[in-house]
Amino acid sequence: MKDTPTLSVGREALLALGSKVLMAAIGFGGYLLFTFLIGREGMGNYEAVLAAAFVLAQIPAGIGTAIKKRVSEVDIDPPEFLGVGILAHGVFTVILVVVYLLVEPWAADYFGSSDLALGVVLVVFSLGLFNVTNRFYSGTGHPAASSWADALRSVLTFVAQILLIWWGLETFGLVVGLVAATFLTGVVSAVASKVTPAIPTAETARTVYDFARWSVPTSMLTNLYSSADVLIIKGLAGVALAGPVGASGAGMYGLAKRLAMPAAMFAGSIRDALSVKSSGVDSAGGDVRADLANSLSYTGLIAIPLFFGALAIDDALLLFFDESYADGPALAITGMALFQVFNTFRLPFEAVLEGTDRPRTIFRVNVLVLLVHVPLAVALGYTYGLMGVIAATITAEALRVVVYQYLAHTDYGGVVLTRPMAEQTLAGLSMLGIVVGLREYVVSIQSIVWLVLVVGIGAGVYFTVLLAISRHFRETLRHTVPGVDRVL
Repeated sequence: MKDTPTLSVGREALLALGSKVLMAAIGFGGYLLFTFLIGREGMGNYEAVLAAAFVLAQIPAGIGTAIKKRVSEVDIDPPEFLGVGILAHGVFTVILVVVYLLVEPWAADYFGSSDLALGVVLVVFSLGLFNVTNRFYSGTGHPAASSWADALRSVLTFVAQILLIWWGLETFGLVVGLVAATFLTGVVSAVASKVTPAIPTAETARTVYDFARWSVPTSMLTNLYSSADVLIIKGLAGVALAGPVGASGAGMYGLAKRLAMPAAMFAGSIRDALSVKSSGVDSAGGDVRADLANSLSYTGLIAIPLFFGALAIDDALLLFFDESYADGPALAITGMALFQVFNTFRLPFEAVLEGTDRPRTIFRVNVLVLLVHVPLAVALGYTYGLMGVIAATITAEALRVVVYQYLAHTDYGGVVLTRPMAEQTLAGLSMLGIVVGLREYVVSIQSIVWLVLVVGIGAGVYFTVLLAISRHFRETLRHTVPGVDRVL
């Protein structure tokens, strides 16, 4: 087990970044391929299965978060904590199977078939195991390695899904492929931790419960929040005043979400490392504000240019997807990119609150945000369809960031707004101006070659401007990237 108080957040984040890029590439490429193979409505049904399963899987995920917190503290013996997680997940799975048998007719009607309804249970079982073992592995001082285990899961899932679609299982094949790969990598994470689970004592169970009683409902609320959009869009079929909604709208939402997903890659890497380190620092009596400020300085490093890029080329992106997306609003991509900007800025706050043993605060913020989000999404979705739901999500996520900044003001010595955040925004605006100028006066994007070229030029402008105006960025690169000091 590593010494968590001395963990390098920057180094762990960079090590994990490659895994996030791989997962995003596989997720996006797989979504396009599978949409071509089974259609937009088939993918919409798959999104609905995932949305429901991910909400239920947050019970073992919340337990996994509690275990990660405890094993990342100093002077902790890990085996009993792994035992708690596996035992709790086993009990939860039994309860889930019983409930499924009682509601199976209704579930089959909602998801379109008995197979897909059963798929929800299977995904929850495998994903719950993975969340427990992978978060345990991260908490033992290996956040980057645990992220690479998740990347392995993505690779195995993609391969299994291709084979099962080829076998003729279509949407259910996507579900089974995900279940098989997730279960396998859950086992791999447990083995990689080199910890043999032990029967937990009452004291160990109590320490996990003290945290899990807040982290479990928080995980459920967080995922219900992220899954609610798909469930609402699907449920508005036939009643909304505008579209797209139903399975078709859910498919469009899934595409926009995946196009914006790279924005969260680096931020997610920072969150994992910051959570583990802040837990170790706080348990040793240290102060976490400096790590919070430094993490916030770079959590939007990818999200900010991606949003400005979406503003510039969102309509061009839809030209290269399946024709079933032709009627989808390009603005959905920009909307989800803006959501990701706010989403990335909330991650460091949650990591520090989690690491400093304040899960109750995260839970209360999630309750507030969900109470705003769901009614607003239903109302705006009924009136404006897909774009109404996305607008509600952006509003709710912006509210969350405002609340966390208020907590930073009251509990951590002041609002955390740093110079690098402003410098990244300036670099993003510079990139927006160049890309819009290229499209207006130089090139019309009608091929994938021109799209890649324009995106590459935009990225080059962003990082060139950032290197030129941000001394903090240059110093950070010198300290975290080996050999870069010889270039800068």
